[in-house]
Amino acid sequence: MSSSKRIAVNALATYSRSIFSMALGLFSSRWILQSLGEQDYGLYSVVGSLIIFITFLNTLTSGSISRFFAFSIGQGDPDETNQWFNTALLLHTVIPFFLLAIGCPLGEWAVRNFLNIPIERLPTCIWVFRLSLVSAFVCMASAPYIGMHTAKQRIAELALWGSLNTIFAFSLAYYLTKYKGDTLLAYSVGLVGITIIFQMVQVFRARCMFPECRIKVRYLYDKARLRQVLSFSGWRLFGSLGAMLRNQGTAILLNKYFSPVSYPYVNASYSVANNVSSYTQTLSTALLGAFTPEITATEGRGDRERVLVQASRASKFGTYLILLFAIPLMFEIDYVLVIWLKNPPQLAGIFCRLILTMFIIDKITFGQQVAVSAKGDIAGYQMTVGGCLLLTLPIAWLFLHLGYGATSVGWAFLITFFFCSAGRLFWARYLVGLSVVAWIRIVFFPCVTVLLAGVSIGVLIQSVWIQASFFRFCTLTASTVTSSLLLGWMIVLNEPEKFVVKGGLLRIVNRITKSIFACLAGRS
Repeated sequence: MSSSKRIAVNALATYSRSIFSMALGLFSSRWILQSLGEQDYGLYSVVGSLIIFITFLNTLTSGSISRFFAFSIGQGDPDETNQWFNTALLLHTVIPFFLLAIGCPLGEWAVRNFLNIPIERLPTCIWVFRLSLVSAFVCMASAPYIGMHTAKQRIAELALWGSLNTIFAFSLAYYLTKYKGDTLLAYSVGLVGITIIFQMVQVFRARCMFPECRIKVRYLYDKARLRQVLSFSGWRLFGSLGAMLRNQGTAILLNKYFSPVSYPYVNASYSVANNVSSYTQTLSTALLGAFTPEITATEGRGDRERVLVQASRASKFGTYLILLFAIPLMFEIDYVLVIWLKNPPQLAGIFCRLILTMFIIDKITFGQQVAVSAKGDIAGYQMTVGGCLLLTLPIAWLFLHLGYGATSVGWAFLITFFFCSAGRLFWARYLVGLSVVAWIRIVFFPCVTVLLAGVSIGVLIQSVWIQASFFRFCTLTASTVTSSLLLGWMIVLNEPEKFVVKGGLLRIVNRITKSIFACLAGRS
């Protein structure tokens, strides 16, 4: 299978899974909010943020080892890949025990003494924290196996397991609506159980499918490889620390400035906004996940020109997919939240608009980030981007300290992400030879054109139909999506990309036609 066809298949699988997960997630979020209530819904987000460093470190090291896996696969040496796997396995076995030994007592102290938690919910919140630790431990220990699936570009299978995970989580959310006990505890236990089951299934599959996942004692401890992984992860740690502080630190900051007893809607609004943005981002990330291993493997083969082409495509398609859903959402988010949650938290709409805007700014240079990471020389890049991201929390704190409202933290996000995107362009130009002029022509101009057209249509429709209604929602959504699709075909896709899309659509139509004729012939 060619690389373009492989990317298309992986993108289709993950994109379909993402739409499916988003549809179920929208329903289940309403049930969860209704079952837990605003206070417990906000508390779950805040308490879960205490283990963010562990999950963050897991994501960080997983991304690093996936890069080394994909790079060695691109070089065509299975034994080299197996050595990297064993190095990663040692790392992901030792680090979780170390983090648990430190994180468990510190986290419980924070729950008891630092966070604003109603005294009657304290025992449950402690158990939520402990269960979150167990889930994080299992995810970290299984990361090398999951990373091999990604590096081997078995994205379609990962999408299948992700869809099954979503179905189980959806069933859990429905069960909560009937449950009469402590719903916060039941929700935590259920999610941890589902996570562990599906992680173990994917570990078993990797051990059966990939010879590179064989454990060899002589390869476990390799000082040079450990040093490379830790060095690469260390610089990524600096660069990603700001993202961790931005997301979870903001939740804690809002908890400290706006007590959940007096302002239960603040943390709940922030949590709802994160859910909405994650559903929208998932559609974009689905495509980017199909590009990342291919870009890294291409760098391993030494084909820099193709790396730059794929990086621009990742930025262009990622941003375009965000715009496809974000434009109508930003106009009609208040109406959508009422339909979705019935009684949405007070500030949810404003938070949603700010965070969706942040993701648009982020995705427009995401492909360049992947290209720099694939090259491996990331010290200066991570210092620049990480330095910008680290400013998010101090700026948010300053806004709150000066008396601005809770939504002012969203403006801190936008300020720092603007500088992050500029930093990515600078380092992509310096390290991998990106042409900024070409990026403006290929990525920025088409995406901004789609955005401006959608915004103009949205403003026009809302000026004609001032009162929110289902008719206005459908009209605005259909109009902006149609506009985005037409402009996407005319100015976002180039001729080779149009050829691939046409070929894929023709194959789908031919298969459907053959199936229909076969069915009719069978009946006759």
